[in-house]
Amino acid sequence: MLRQFIIPSANNHSFVLPEVYYGKKVMVTVSVLNEIIDDKKEYLTKTKEARNFFNSLQVDMSGFKFNREEANER
Repeated sequence: MLRQFIIPSANNHSFVLPEVYYGKKVMVTVSVLNEIIDDKKEYLTKTKEARNFFNSLQVDMSGFKFNREEANER
């Protein structure tokens, strides 16, 4: 795997692949690094909010005992 960070300009918007990749199918993905970082920060923020929400809904069930007979009475 090759990972290369470049800052393209009008004169420089290409990169060189090592010879081991010649003749093979390769996938090139281009994305703006700041957007990836912002998306990850937003994801982490939403994950933290979700964890806080669900943690607030937790109930202590350590003293709970299930009574099958009482549950089946009708």
